[in-house]
Amino acid sequence: NMIKSFIERTKYKILNKLRKSIETNFSKLVAMFSKHIHAVSKKGLSVKLLLFTIAYNLKVLDEVNSIK
Repeated sequence: NMIKSFIERTKYKILNKLRKSIETNFSKLVAMFSKHIHAVSKKGLSVKLLLFTIAYNLKVLDEVNSIK
């Protein structure tokens, strides 16, 4: 029973760290978006969202490289 509760606590700690990381990165990504995205078609919107995501990833990569 103690082993089972230890495993459960450990699992929830890992999941909470993962959830916090996802929420933080999603918030940073949303903050980078412009307030209004003018897209005429679904394809145009998809391209703009993809470009914002790539820009965010490049920014994070640059931050990681500047730390080293």
